[in-house]
Amino acid sequence: MTETPEPGEIDLDNMTLAGSLMAVTEHLRAVAGPATRDLTRREADALLRSYLEPGSFPEAVRRLASRHLLVLVGEHETGRRLGALALLSRMSLAESTITVLSPAAGAHDLLTGTEYEPGRAYLLHDWIVASTDRTELVNLARKLAELGSYLVITRSGAPSQAVEVEHAWAAPEPGELFDLCLSTYDLRAGLSPEKLTRAREAALTLPTPAEVVRLAARLAPGGEPAGADVAAWLDTKPPMREVLAAAALAFTHRLAEPDFDEQLSRLERLCHEIGRRPLTGPLIGVEDGLVAFLAPHQRARVLGELAGRYGFSLWQPLREWVRSLPGQGPAVQVRAAEGVALLARHSMKEVRQEFLEVWARGSAAERVAAANVLSYMCADDTLAPEALGIALGWAADPQDVRATAAAVALGAGLSVRYPGDCARLLRHLESLDGPAATVAAQSLKSLPRR
Repeated sequence: MTETPEPGEIDLDNMTLAGSLMAVTEHLRAVAGPATRDLTRREADALLRSYLEPGSFPEAVRRLASRHLLVLVGEHETGRRLGALALLSRMSLAESTITVLSPAAGAHDLLTGTEYEPGRAYLLHDWIVASTDRTELVNLARKLAELGSYLVITRSGAPSQAVEVEHAWAAPEPGELFDLCLSTYDLRAGLSPEKLTRAREAALTLPTPAEVVRLAARLAPGGEPAGADVAAWLDTKPPMREVLAAAALAFTHRLAEPDFDEQLSRLERLCHEIGRRPLTGPLIGVEDGLVAFLAPHQRARVLGELAGRYGFSLWQPLREWVRSLPGQGPAVQVRAAEGVALLARHSMKEVRQEFLEVWARGSAAERVAAANVLSYMCADDTLAPEALGIALGWAADPQDVRATAAAVALGAGLSVRYPGDCARLLRHLESLDGPAATVAAQSLKSLPRR
């Protein structure tokens, strides 16, 4: 095992690098906890307050009660996780807590490597295995039935050959879900019929149940901002220089004013926008010497609107500029990683192809940036399993340069959400030859003592 990193390799003993990684990890600890844990009945009931059963729900209840194992197959953000919780809450259980398992567990691990207790409920959300084994899943169903326990798994993709335990899942009707939210949170009082009608019409156009719930929540006094200010500003067709400033800030939020001006100038040159321009704009201000959006929610909203409204002429130079940011110093690199993670909420495919895979094969600074993107993705319950799956893929070949980026992420943000998986994977990488072994050994030092 190499004790001293070769030039261009990742040295986690470097104080500046270690400090920035620690800052990213601590940021995640403040907003998220372990995904694998016991969920109390009170927590589950709170999550299910605004849950609407889809048409397929009664059949799913019958099949789970009969088989004790059910794999809900459907698209992201169709209410699969809440559906799984609702299904488990219908079962007769000895204990009301629900144990959440790791999405990295394979069918064989679930069958032979997991200790199930009698009369308990288990949930595995966003299963990231590459394939399912029908025989092992059927045997797992038998094992759970013998114990009187229940397991619901959710995963994306097409149905497999394990038809005995799989169930197609779909989202509930958005108008009915919106009406349920209004009743659940007592939102009708104080709202005019016209406003309710407009909101319901908007709900019918939304693609996911989560967005319908968020729309309803915004109707409450003090509800979260809708981001309509960003959409309204872009509806005015602002000059490209103002759009570029907002785009640049989305990837460098709260950067020192001179540094932001330098990075924005680099982007403008790529876009052939030359000349004087104001540093601030309709969404941008300067506070304590840092350039920032006027409201925190505007950062994510700008990324979503840019992804939906603009094409090649903006995004081609913007991609090139973002890919260059890890080489602009730690402060810029960390902010760029957070921006890319926010973009993943709107276009995971774009993020993986254009940034993560490029950075994971690049310089040491770029590989650390890739690791930081995975860490920031862990702040989102939907993106966290995706981040773990990407790291697992990179770590599969310890000689692949991407394995070093995986080793950094496994010791950083991923370890907050999946501590057991990360410790096991890092110990495995440490035992092998290659640069990833050195980085894994350094990452293991940063894990909390258990």
